[in-house]
Amino acid sequence: MENKKCTDINILSYFASLRHDSERKCPYCGCTHTVLYGKYNGKQRYICKSCRRTFNDFTNTPIARTHFPEKWESFIRCTLEGLSLKAAAREIGVSYVTLFYWRHKLLSALKMVKQNKMQGKFELYNFFLKFSRKGQKGIEHNEKRVHDQSVSYINISNNKVCVITALDSHKNIYSRAVGMGRMNAMDMENHIGKLLNKNKHVISRPKSFFAMFFKRKKIREINKFLDNSSEAVKYRCDCMEWIYRFRGVATKYLNNYLSLFKFLKSSNSNNISSTINKFIEARSKINIENTYTNMRNAKICFN
Repeated sequence: MENKKCTDINILSYFASLRHDSERKCPYCGCTHTVLYGKYNGKQRYICKSCRRTFNDFTNTPIARTHFPEKWESFIRCTLEGLSLKAAAREIGVSYVTLFYWRHKLLSALKMVKQNKMQGKFELYNFFLKFSRKGQKGIEHNEKRVHDQSVSYINISNNKVCVITALDSHKNIYSRAVGMGRMNAMDMENHIGKLLNKNKHVISRPKSFFAMFFKRKKIREINKFLDNSSEAVKYRCDCMEWIYRFRGVATKYLNNYLSLFKFLKSSNSNNISSTINKFIEARSKINIENTYTNMRNAKICFN
């Protein structure tokens, strides 16, 4: 398909062309036997011959049932540049409450992008963040609400958020909050065990944190210290600096933002227009059914 730029065409047309670049599939059952079924509010509708449900080009996508589609390009640009919701609202001319839901519809889809397996030698790094309830009512005035720094290992407790970062020599990245407090070997197996592709060499920090997991997986740890010049440590520092732009991130949304930062690092592009195109394309092929209600009532989930 010809590489289109979202700056040259209507974003709805761009999104639709990416969603159906090969063949039109039903977003509910995946069947390709679909036919035209009239129009509604200027949007083409279809009906699936298998499940008999109707849909349009944007059903179960982040842009479904949203207003002001002409402002989505500016909104995505503000998100990628790390603007806070209120700063983006002033620039775009849309309520920051509306932008909150737009942002998390996009980031929820981004979190569902398939994770690549680690290849060859890789670095594994673990750190802890303070738990944040930003946005909730009844927060104590002296309670920290910003993920501004990692927590000392001697102060680790069950209300600290454990984040694991892994990078390999092929630029594959894994970065996710995996739970509260210290993790054991079984926790490591559940979260990163499936990402290893016969990997037998690893550099980690802190070494004692992963020792039992490495023993169970028969992974040989390279006797080298993961210092501040290593890729995993630099990635963590860059990520924390980037997250701080948003003036704090609630723990229940932390993985959404970690997924966005991973995308920005993986895209490896200094051209914002090119990054926007990649961002839209990555999300256009993912079905999501997020509504404003289930986003607002979301619980903390580390899956």
